[in-house]
Amino acid sequence: QQQQQQRQRQKPSLASKSNAECIDASEKPQLSVRVLARSTRKEERDSQDKNTDVAGSATGLASSSLTEKQKAYLEARRSAMLLSQQADAFYLPGIAPHDYKIGEKVDLQVNSLTPSLNAENKLESVLSYNYYDERFHFCRPQGGPTAAHESLGSILFGDRIYNSVFDLEMLKDSSCQMLCVQTIPGKDATFINDKIMKGYNYNWLIDGLPAATVKIEDRLQKEFYSLGFELGSQVAGQIVPHFYNHYDITVQYHTVDSVHHRVVGVIVTPQSKHTIYSPDTTPSCDTTEPMNLHEDKDNQVVFTYSVKWEKSEKSWATRWDAYLHAIDPKIHWFSLVNSVVIVVFLSAMLGLILVRTLHKDIARYNADDAEDLQEDFGWKLVHGDVFRPPQNFEYLSVIVGSGFQLFWMVLITLVIAILGFLSPSSRGSLSTAMLMLYIVFGFSAGYNAAYSYHSFGGTSLRRIIILTTLCVP
Repeated sequence: QQQQQQRQRQKPSLASKSNAECIDASEKPQLSVRVLARSTRKEERDSQDKNTDVAGSATGLASSSLTEKQKAYLEARRSAMLLSQQADAFYLPGIAPHDYKIGEKVDLQVNSLTPSLNAENKLESVLSYNYYDERFHFCRPQGGPTAAHESLGSILFGDRIYNSVFDLEMLKDSSCQMLCVQTIPGKDATFINDKIMKGYNYNWLIDGLPAATVKIEDRLQKEFYSLGFELGSQVAGQIVPHFYNHYDITVQYHTVDSVHHRVVGVIVTPQSKHTIYSPDTTPSCDTTEPMNLHEDKDNQVVFTYSVKWEKSEKSWATRWDAYLHAIDPKIHWFSLVNSVVIVVFLSAMLGLILVRTLHKDIARYNADDAEDLQEDFGWKLVHGDVFRPPQNFEYLSVIVGSGFQLFWMVLITLVIAILGFLSPSSRGSLSTAMLMLYIVFGFSAGYNAAYSYHSFGGTSLRRIIILTTLCVP
């Protein structure tokens, strides 16, 4: 019985062992897969660690071999490359270059006729005339002239820009092209001759550049561009002046690449030619007889032009340098020395008077007279008027406020001009900027005027506001 009981006790243990063995046998494939995955992951980590160690050692060797300046240079270059990838550039409105292709149309615009110095170096008129004034009888485009878009400053300074009948194509020369034939009556001939005698000039524009004539400076014998060109010329000993009706246009261009070109200069040489027109034949520009407008009869005028394209090494960024050439001024040394002598003499006299006055006061203060020290006389009595409000201090406050307004306007205009925002290509941009800044800084005039008025003891702010608005517009 005891043996049977022991056998019965051993049976469940054997069953549990067999169950455990079965479980172990079922889990062996899963465990092997897990072990293989762990081993592969470990190998990958080890390889990555080895690579990082090798790279770190390489960078360590490279960094150890570089100096501090070289490290700083590399860091700056790396940061600049990163910034250049994110940076973007743009042209300011109105001053972006215009790239022309061969054969592309180039517009020639006309502006008002303006007076200049005549043959006697005198300015005899200040009025400007519209280019398409009926009394000039210039050739008009088909359908009438079209006005160009202008800024506020350009309009205020008298610009009246229109399109024209001139036909210009990039890199295509032309000679003796006829614009039109006009009949000018004697009355209008008198008007034109009068404007020639007063030195009126044509004002043309090509790609924002004004047409100019090449002149030579008298003192240094250097060539420079003179804006505009004459309506006509007066020959010595001749009563009737010559009227310019033929224009030799030379356009300078700069080649950007094999396809694109830019206009960098415009020179016009006007001539007076009495060209005979016939409907059956083309006009000839070979005549040397000048065109005179007779005031007692009708005059037939043939307007012609020629175009020549001239390659230039001048870049688009420096194309205004020839126009902005400053003529060597004549320094008035006598007036300059005279002013310096007067200033020095007056300063010496004032200093002498102050020294004599202070010497007497110092001598009196050094004396032991207590009664004299308590009394003030002479120029020292001015200290009583220093803090006394002046008469009509409200007007003084208005002038001070307007002075602040002008100061900020001039300062910001100079800053904008230095930064290059005011380009000569954008006509009237300077005057427009000054006008807008003057309006914007109106608050500065009001604030400073009110502050000065209050410091003088004024109480009527409404009065100072009205005076600041009306006294200095």
